This record gives sequence, structure tokens and C-alpha cells, in this order.
Amino acid sequence: MIDAQGIEKVIPHRGHMRLIDEIREFDDKSGVGIHYVRDDEFWCAGHFPGKPIMPGVLQVEALAQTACFIALMNLGITDGSALGYFTTMEKIKFSHMVMPGDVLELHVELVMSKMRLYKFHGVAMVGDKKVAEATFTAIMDVQDK
Repeated sequence: MIDAQGIEKVIPHRGHMRLIDEIREFDDKSGVGIHYVRDDEFWCAGHFPGKPIMPGVLQVEALAQTACFIALMNLGITDGSALGYFTTMEKIKFSHMVMPGDVLELHVELVMSKMRLYKFHGVAMVGDKKVAEATFTAIMDVQDK
């Protein structure tokens, strides 16, 4: 298992925008990230007052951050010096609400990679329920040193 400090050594996301708390498993083609959905997250007060529901775009972002971790590890970049940018998002589906107290499991699988372009399929789960699914592509911007 890789904790938040280990994750931040690889991906550039910080503060409220780091949406993965652990990497439970990974290899060069897949991985599982974890996000503990808390009631003090920045979106809770406004989405929606009295009944906080994690925005779908943040669920997809959490999937993408898990994928970014895998892509950067695949490239051997473990110093936080590279950025990943979405190029496409497709086949996005939301099946159930995600609320504070939930443990969001982020299952991602590499579909294709060519040079610095990576395509992943991700499924977000809470327990045994699929809550979100997406296929997305990102380009990895590797900083010259």
C-alpha cells in the first residue's frame, strides 16, 4: 500500500485537489486507488447543503489521478515533475450517489499507450456497487530537468 506521502512523490496534485488517499495495488497496466469521502471536503457545503453528494466530475478526477500514478510509475517518473492532462473523456456513466463516509475504490486499467499518450478505463466502486465508470485519455507532460 502507498500512502498520501508516497502518492505526492509521484503525482503533482496537492491539498483539496489530491483525491486519492492510498494506492492499494498497482502494476504497469492497472491499479486500485482509494479515496475516503469525508464530510469536511470542500464540495460538501454546496453540493448539496444538508445532503452532500460527491460531484461526478470529482469521481472521474479521482479515477484519473489513480491512472496518472500508474502512467508515471510506468514511465519511471517518481519525483512529481510530470503533469497529466485530459485529452478525451468518453463513455462516462454514474450509477449511484457517493456520500461522506463512503470509501471510493478506484479501479483503473490501461487500455493503450503510445509515447506519452495513455488511455485508461476506470470503474469507481463503493462496496460492491459500481458508482461511476469512464474511459479517458491523457497526455503526460514530462518536464525537462
